[in-house]
Amino acid sequence: MANGRWQMADGKSQIANRGQRNPQSAGGRDPTWTRIQETGVWRVGMDPSFPPFENIDPATGQPVGFDVDLAQAIAAQWEVRAEFVGVGFDQLIDVVAAHRVDSAISALPIIDYRAKDVAFSAPYVEAGVILAVPSGSAIAGPDDLAGRRVAVEWGSAGDAQARAVQRESGGNVELVLRESVDAALGAVIAGDADAAIVDAVSLALFNRAGHDLIIVGESLQPAPYVVVVPVDAPDLLGAVNAALAALAADGTLATLKARWLSAETP
Repeated sequence: MANGRWQMADGKSQIANRGQRNPQSAGGRDPTWTRIQETGVWRVGMDPSFPPFENIDPATGQPVGFDVDLAQAIAAQWEVRAEFVGVGFDQLIDVVAAHRVDSAISALPIIDYRAKDVAFSAPYVEAGVILAVPSGSAIAGPDDLAGRRVAVEWGSAGDAQARAVQRESGGNVELVLRESVDAALGAVIAGDADAAIVDAVSLALFNRAGHDLIIVGESLQPAPYVVVVPVDAPDLLGAVNAALAALAADGTLATLKARWLSAETP
């Protein structure tokens, strides 16, 4: 992370990166957004332990990953600097609700029962259960799996989805059960299965090792990752959604996916 530094703040690891201040104010309707605009600092909670979305680079001691780059790109849209605060994953929603940080970006899904405490942005990546096949496969979606072998991690969400597909086909789908996601994907590489049903993040990590399986069809069990903001910060939420839309429109999101996620994600 260029021009960044790692420090301790209130007993938690924190990284600050350089940026510019936007002097515009939201007029006080949303104190969180007003403070960001007035100070030029956006405090972002993150648990840097989940590559390729966020982890600490051992060579530099700095956080790197998809979510780090995304936060910096959003901050650049606002002409402020993103200040990353290290928080344990299980505490991220609580620290946003308590206004200890302004937002959380850390591979977080929508959690419906927390909607009274925090608000969720539009999705920025789909991390749910998908169908993976070799490049050039004739399989274009679940409807093409009849008579095929489908590898899954036994007991996983992908396993459950595959069994649903098997039932819908009248049992005409052979399940290839493996002990891990990597083993299921490896079965496709080895030719022991025609496709695999796994989560999109696991596929991305698998492909980073030099494989080239691709996603076909729509997500079988959506699990979008979102930015989390305080429930009483409507202006901040609107600004986040506007920034995400702009980053999608100008190709920045696609560039981040190409850099950090080897598999094409919806």
